[in-house]
Amino acid sequence: MIDIEEYLLQMETLVNIDCGSYNAAGINRVADKLEEWYREIGWHVIRHDLGPLTGNLLEISNRPADHYDAMFVGHMDTVFPDGTCAERPFRRDGDYIYGPGVADMKDGDLAMFQVAKNLSAQALEKLNICMCYNPDEEIGSIYSRELLDQIGARADRIFVMESAGNNGICHCFRRKGMRQYDFEFHGKAGHAGFMFERDVASAIREMGHYIVELTDLMDREKDTTVNAGVASGGIAVNVVPELAKLRVEMRFKDPAEDGRIAEKVRALTEGAPFEPGVKTVIAKQRSMPAWNQTEEGLAYIARVREIARREGIPFEDKDRGGLSDANHLSRFCPIVLDGMGPEGQFDHSPKEFSTVSSVEPCVRLLLALLEDLAISE
Repeated sequence: MIDIEEYLLQMETLVNIDCGSYNAAGINRVADKLEEWYREIGWHVIRHDLGPLTGNLLEISNRPADHYDAMFVGHMDTVFPDGTCAERPFRRDGDYIYGPGVADMKDGDLAMFQVAKNLSAQALEKLNICMCYNPDEEIGSIYSRELLDQIGARADRIFVMESAGNNGICHCFRRKGMRQYDFEFHGKAGHAGFMFERDVASAIREMGHYIVELTDLMDREKDTTVNAGVASGGIAVNVVPELAKLRVEMRFKDPAEDGRIAEKVRALTEGAPFEPGVKTVIAKQRSMPAWNQTEEGLAYIARVREIARREGIPFEDKDRGGLSDANHLSRFCPIVLDGMGPEGQFDHSPKEFSTVSSVEPCVRLLLALLEDLAISE
């Protein structure tokens, strides 16, 4: 039986640990607790050291195995700076629980533990199951992605335990992809009053052209968005700016849009500048593929809906624009389901909450899915 009191005590412990993505020590304190709890129920724990800049990645299984019938994925880091836990520690108000990272995603992390603890002897005997905890998802899994993908490639199906939304029944089976660029514009400084008489070139003016050109890539029909989110440059109003910096992020559903965006950026940076004399460089870039379902994934989702209906658990889904580990894991595993955790909302804000009443149906559905898989093996 699912132990809600244990769940809440463990939640209080984890939520009250500062574990922002750049706090490796805090993330490892969370990992220590998870390792302790899983070892108490007899599970096998591997801690992967990803270097000094992040915490360990946990690969926890009911037995050592080269292949996993099912893999569950959570992350231990939050977006909050050190000191946030002291400012607003874990608290409960009726059905609602609050605190930094409570919904993103300590609720999913601990639902995974309740799944492991409540598996039947038949499922434990027949299935190889992995509970994987990522230390740096909130910064794009930049240190863990390669290893996480290697583990995911060994799994038949993956459940990403980000919070469900909409009263605990809104899961996620598609996510937008992302491209992000940091541009630097290097111009030629000079007195603004003598712009026509001196060899000057405005970095900010070149940046302005880029903002217009790139935001013109937006397509409402395809739901492709472009946000010039951070821009800076110049030192004084009477000095032609020598340096400007721009950070732009694009989100897209259609994988073909990724190519269109990349080609536009290539044409801009390799072509002649709008402002003669300005040199533009890409200082940093990163990307994440769009996640769309495979035929095998759609067939399995239909089976999940059938089991949820049989168990009397409401089950809906909605595409999401945010990123998760599902984006990259879907390249290596044909069946990936996301938003499979308890209900949680208002991530990344002081209003963040999760609901206690959503834990039991969340865990019960996942247990039913694993029992169904064990029977079919």
